[in-house]
Amino acid sequence: MKKLYLFNRTVVYKFLTLYMSLRHILFEVFYRWHSFKKIKFYIKKIIPKTIFNYFHKRKIEKLLKFPEAFSIETVNICNAKCWFCPQPEHTRTKGYMNFDIYKKIIDEISNHKKHVKSIALFMDGEPSLHKELVKFLIYAKEKKIKDIYLSSNMEFFNEKLINKIFENKLDGTLKYVIASLDGVSETTHQNNRIGVDTKKAYQNTLLLLEKRKKNLSIYPWVFPRMLVNETNKHEERDFYLYWKNKSDKVLTTFMHNWGGQIDDKLIHSNENPFSSICYFPFSQCFIQLDGSVRICCLDVNGKEIFGDIKQSSIEQIWNNQNFNELRKNLINNNKEALPKICKECTYPKKGQWTLPFFWQQGF
Repeated sequence: MKKLYLFNRTVVYKFLTLYMSLRHILFEVFYRWHSFKKIKFYIKKIIPKTIFNYFHKRKIEKLLKFPEAFSIETVNICNAKCWFCPQPEHTRTKGYMNFDIYKKIIDEISNHKKHVKSIALFMDGEPSLHKELVKFLIYAKEKKIKDIYLSSNMEFFNEKLINKIFENKLDGTLKYVIASLDGVSETTHQNNRIGVDTKKAYQNTLLLLEKRKKNLSIYPWVFPRMLVNETNKHEERDFYLYWKNKSDKVLTTFMHNWGGQIDDKLIHSNENPFSSICYFPFSQCFIQLDGSVRICCLDVNGKEIFGDIKQSSIEQIWNNQNFNELRKNLINNNKEALPKICKECTYPKKGQWTLPFFWQQGF
């Protein structure tokens, strides 16, 4: 009995010791966390907003010197006649970008490689229709540019083109391909991507994934994308389930009115036009096939031209009066001074883009 009593007393003692230790630890954790929260609160109250935005300001200053993203229109011809796209009816001369203009663009971008994050070799056309697409990619590779991507309806992104990409080891230069496929069933897909062969588009997308695997390559990533609207939203889940284990990432994207150029109830969102500040004029440069620089990707007819790279450098155009006035009017919410395409645009959704506090001070 005595031994049992001693044993029980020892157990109780150890239990109490452990309890007190845990209590002490928990108290310390709580106290320190509570103190940290208080310190954090006071720091936010004491330090001015300008200091909080210091690093953001440095980033924006870099953006003002040179764009961090590019859309280069290699071709403005498309095999599709999508009902939600104004491209089939644009009034500009249709054609292909020549290599000299492309070379000038890439040469200047190569001097800012660390700053530029992405280069899209498409805008108002199907990039796989350009016969020199591989040559364009090879030149970018020679200039050690690695952040190029394409968006394609995939009908002409065929085995011949895919083989050339891997034969020339362009998988490191071409980072990803967006496969624009707007339905799982042939009927739904063709009702959206009018004129595109559904079977070919799906076969070529799967072939690109297969060839990449055979070449033991990581790139290009393949992102099947669906533009969700009233005609295909019933297939959104099936689209995701079909591609989720086959591709790198499945994208579903909202639709917009192309700056007021498309007026259809099937694509109208609940957002009011000009519901937030557009980020494009602060980060991305859009170059047409003739070398002219336009306001954004939605200006398919090139009505708002801000410069020409045949006459000026990208850096000069990016910092010219036209761009700076546009930025100023956007920040100051001066709608009357904005181009019509900006006033009616539903592309920048509310809350999607925000600008740092110091922008309002800077202008």
